[in-house]
Amino acid sequence: MATAEQFVAAALQGAANPNHEIVQKAEAQLAEWEQQPGFFPILARLSMKLQDDSDAAASAASAAAVAATLSDSVKIRWMAAVYLKNGIERYWRHNSRQELAQEQKQQIREILLQHYNAEDVPQVALQVAVLLSKIARIDCWPELLPTLMKQLQACSESPAQQQRTLLVLHYVIKALASRRLMAEKRAFEELSAQIFSYMAWNIWATLTTRFLQLQKTDPAAHSCLQRAYIAMRSLRKLLIYGCGSKPYKSSDHMNFIEQLFERLRQCLELRYELRLRSTDNQQLINDLERFILKMMKTLNEFMDKYSLSFARFVPVALEFSFHYVFHEGTALIFDAGERINFSNFVIQAINMLKCIMMSGNDTITQDQTANTLEDELLATAAQTQSKFFSVERVTYLCEKIVTHYFLLTPEELAEWQQDPESYGHDDGGGDAWKYELRPCVESLYFTCFTQHSNVMINEVLKFVRRAQQLQLTQDSELKPILLKDAIYNAVGQASFHFFNKLDFGSWLTSQLLAELRIEASNFRILRRRIIWLVGNWVGVQLPRELRPLAYEACLHLLRPEEDMPIRLAAARTLNLLIDDFEFMPEAFHPYFAALFEALFLLLREAAACDTKIVVLGTMTLLVEKMSEYIEPQALQFIAYLPLLWRESEEHEYNMLRCAIIGTLEQLVRTIRDVPESMKPFLYSVIELSTDLQQRSHVYLIEDGIMLWLAVIGNSTALTPELLRLCDHLLPIIEMSSENLRTVLQLIHAYILLDAHAYLSRYGEGFVTYCVRSFEDIRTEGIIAMLRIFETCLKTDATMGLRLVRPALPFVFQQVCLKQEYPMTMSWYLTLLARTLLIDQAVFMSVVQELPQTDALARILDVWIEMFPLVADTHAEKRKLFCLAFASIFGNNELLLARFPHILQLVEETLGEVMDKQYAAADEAADKATPRYYDSLVIHDEHELEEFQPQLYDDFHSKTYHDDRHRQLVLKDPVYKIPLTEYLKWQLQHLQSLLGPARYEQLMHAVCPEVLEKINMYIEQTVPKACVMCASGGNGGGGGDDSETLVTDSNNCNTLD
Repeated sequence: MATAEQFVAAALQGAANPNHEIVQKAEAQLAEWEQQPGFFPILARLSMKLQDDSDAAASAASAAAVAATLSDSVKIRWMAAVYLKNGIERYWRHNSRQELAQEQKQQIREILLQHYNAEDVPQVALQVAVLLSKIARIDCWPELLPTLMKQLQACSESPAQQQRTLLVLHYVIKALASRRLMAEKRAFEELSAQIFSYMAWNIWATLTTRFLQLQKTDPAAHSCLQRAYIAMRSLRKLLIYGCGSKPYKSSDHMNFIEQLFERLRQCLELRYELRLRSTDNQQLINDLERFILKMMKTLNEFMDKYSLSFARFVPVALEFSFHYVFHEGTALIFDAGERINFSNFVIQAINMLKCIMMSGNDTITQDQTANTLEDELLATAAQTQSKFFSVERVTYLCEKIVTHYFLLTPEELAEWQQDPESYGHDDGGGDAWKYELRPCVESLYFTCFTQHSNVMINEVLKFVRRAQQLQLTQDSELKPILLKDAIYNAVGQASFHFFNKLDFGSWLTSQLLAELRIEASNFRILRRRIIWLVGNWVGVQLPRELRPLAYEACLHLLRPEEDMPIRLAAARTLNLLIDDFEFMPEAFHPYFAALFEALFLLLREAAACDTKIVVLGTMTLLVEKMSEYIEPQALQFIAYLPLLWRESEEHEYNMLRCAIIGTLEQLVRTIRDVPESMKPFLYSVIELSTDLQQRSHVYLIEDGIMLWLAVIGNSTALTPELLRLCDHLLPIIEMSSENLRTVLQLIHAYILLDAHAYLSRYGEGFVTYCVRSFEDIRTEGIIAMLRIFETCLKTDATMGLRLVRPALPFVFQQVCLKQEYPMTMSWYLTLLARTLLIDQAVFMSVVQELPQTDALARILDVWIEMFPLVADTHAEKRKLFCLAFASIFGNNELLLARFPHILQLVEETLGEVMDKQYAAADEAADKATPRYYDSLVIHDEHELEEFQPQLYDDFHSKTYHDDRHRQLVLKDPVYKIPLTEYLKWQLQHLQSLLGPARYEQLMHAVCPEVLEKINMYIEQTVPKACVMCASGGNGGGGGDDSETLVTDSNNCNTLD
């Protein structure tokens, strides 16, 4: 009968089968067994290469033989190790579901510790090492490291055993070093203190010395190098993460850093000798280069993290880097033709030199009064650096960078020929300086400018004069062209440092434009560099009168017959020109049509996605900047975008799709009236980019929502297609609040477009979401939701109040609690006031739902208290509150007790909203009888201009959305009803309710000055239009005219 191990082994063998159906069946079986006790210990046994046990009991002999037979299969061992590794990740942690029992964990540990070093297949040995490291990181395993160190000491005579043990030890150390809790970090530092010395001197130093001694005579030297490399990887982790905060106090760590520089010199010389011998030892050279790079990375990381401790090695590091990259040692890393054959080492050495140079202004500072060891280290390093970077040395560095490292290499020129679009991409940003040679050198060059600007400026200006004197012709050789290219690159990289130091305008007109017109094959290098240089000088000192010449140069280099890298450089420079602060659309207009056509042709010819994105970005910027002139070119551009979109869908170019959506958004905002033929395409793009069921929504959703917002803003009617898109709105904000602000702006725009259609279908769901989210979102989101609620109440009072009703208890409760900041509270009070003006019965029903028995009194008190905190810039809110207060004037003790305070607030608001206008046209006439009018009352759209800042919160340009906003303002009671006339009517109504005696008694409680000012505003108020007529030069009006106007005003409409 088959055992459990045989069943599991068969399933693992099936999981490694090339047949997909067998793999699926095996994986399902293994997933089912994961829940069975004993499954993972079986996997542990199957992942090990078990040793023969001749002393096993006879009864177990057959089972052991079967297990040994199954373990002989490398595939089974590898699959078992992979499944066990995944199982440890899922079931080993203490807080995981279905955690493995302690007995099973102990079995797995014992099996792994007993047989981990028996595996001789590298792929399986790697998986076993990762297995042990995962358990060590997740769980406390005190026996592991002592066992590994004991095994490492015992197998010094067995290279294979030692290499396997070192591999496991490395992955365990790597896993332990990645832990981030403070207690775990301290534990790793203690571990490092115990094993660092042995690993550094007994293992790494011994193996490295043996390799350097044996490499000429003994083939076993390669094995020593491989083991030394693994030990170096472990030491890197121990040094960077386990040496504490003050490594300079540890002699082991300091001596190890010193040894690294010495070993680097020896290994570089050995690499040079090996390359001279023959090509048969290429694998040894590759492994030696890996070893050298690992030592360099260790030094750079140590310098970055422990700059104070590294200060002791600044002299050695400076000499080392300078010697091998710029001085005599370059022979070790350059071929006879001055071609770099070890660029990764050059990158590390240059980065070391650059970091030391940059630290001169912060980390390493001069201190002439050194009192401590730290001060002494810093002072010594600062003096060394100051002495090292002399004027002569910096000049030499500049010359080497410009005349050597800035020169284009044969490999780069070959790449230009083989893949022009890839070569034309500007990928030097980000962290490219850490991994690529040219960005690395450019970074060092710029650092030299920041630290030694005067010396560098003078030196580069010498090169500029040299370039100006070097006259080129059609027949010029490649070498002077490459030199000029390097000089132009040097000027462009540090262009801002040459402000007022270099007359770029005269240089451009006298030489650069002429070289730009030379059509010889090799001059393509200079054409690309010159137009790049122009782009770098746009923001520095490019005179406005020379910009047309730059436009002509871009147009000349965008021709179809030019090389793709040149056309791309011209497109980038054009982007910089039109995105500059001094860009003038009128001056650019003569070139606009031709340049747009050239860019459009480049966009169609480009094959790479990145190229299309660059060109499309420039065209989008052109659409934005030249919106007044885009109409003729827009139709052809619009017709091509669907074709480009389909191409991006075929290849799943999501970044290109983002660029297309951004272009569509800009086009929609610019042309305003979207062509009917374009609308189906726009709707399909919005549909795809905002559908959460599509994988591409991760990339497209933000741009898609912005396009959607532009389309709604420029739509005149809510079509069924636009309305169907709203199915995506709630899922978007329910998934994440990342796009909440934009989606709320979109909902606001839909309500203004067609409140009835949108709210009847989606209103309840939106309000339900808001009520559910009030407790979880930030203040900014709550205010945006309240603004939408107010818009609902303003567009359709009856439907809006019915929809907003479920949210009102929360709003009223927040007012009662008075726990919000004034801005949020003003929005709560705004909603409360709107509700009160629309339907007092609904207002009272909400108040009765509140848990506080004195809710109405609290609301009134908070309202009165918070009223003065409403900003003076929001006079319309103050007027709204006064209208709401006036609407409830009645025989109510709660209100009458607060009546004096309310009238005082009303008087203050009248002082803000009432403007004064004298009846006499001549201001020198009698001014004893001024007239007042409500400045917030708007009769028509012409008076809306002064309220523009309040109307364009969501849209940056004037659209149909703005027109709808205007119409909404014209319907708002705040802007329709004069406050004084409504107040007068309500006070008369209150007098009729209370009777003359009680009304007179109530007025006695009000401050006399407040009553006097209110009466003055009421008596001397005239309609706004009449005041304008009176001041228009008709000779003025006397008291009779004023009395007539006040009398007429009594017939004004009141709130329903």
